[in-house]
Amino acid sequence: MNTILKCEKLYKTFGKKEILKNVSLEIKEGDILGFIGPNGAGKTTTIKLILGLQNITRGRVLINGYDVEKEFTKAIEKVGAIVENPDMYMYLTGYENLKLVANLYKNISKERIDKIVKLVKLENRINDKVSKYSLRNETKVRNSTSNFA
Repeated sequence: MNTILKCEKLYKTFGKKEILKNVSLEIKEGDILGFIGPNGAGKTTTIKLILGLQNITRGRVLINGYDVEKEFTKAIEKVGAIVENPDMYMYLTGYENLKLVANLYKNISKERIDKIVKLVKLENRINDKVSKYSLRNETKVRNSTSNFA
């Protein structure tokens, strides 16, 4: 299997405070990773380093073999992410929200959107306004946007 994401000995400091120390991980195609830990453990910081939203103090991140710092555009080309506060347009339908996100990417077809909707089992609710979704279903729509690329 291809390695999709590789973090090698990541360190992050803010001033004199060390936030991350020697974080390494490797995600292969088809793997699922969940970050679990208390507030302040460095979960969001790690994600921001992976996405190139913060500078890495030491170490490196490779996405599909591309170094995030040296080849940012190529590395991030097929990545979709919402960090911390994923908001949706509550007055639009789930489908309309997905279509808006799909427009940020190259060549996302209606068929691809329909496949994602089926994947998260929202076929019966996708045309409802997001404001009518329960938190559980809203989370599914939000998380499905990362499956576009």
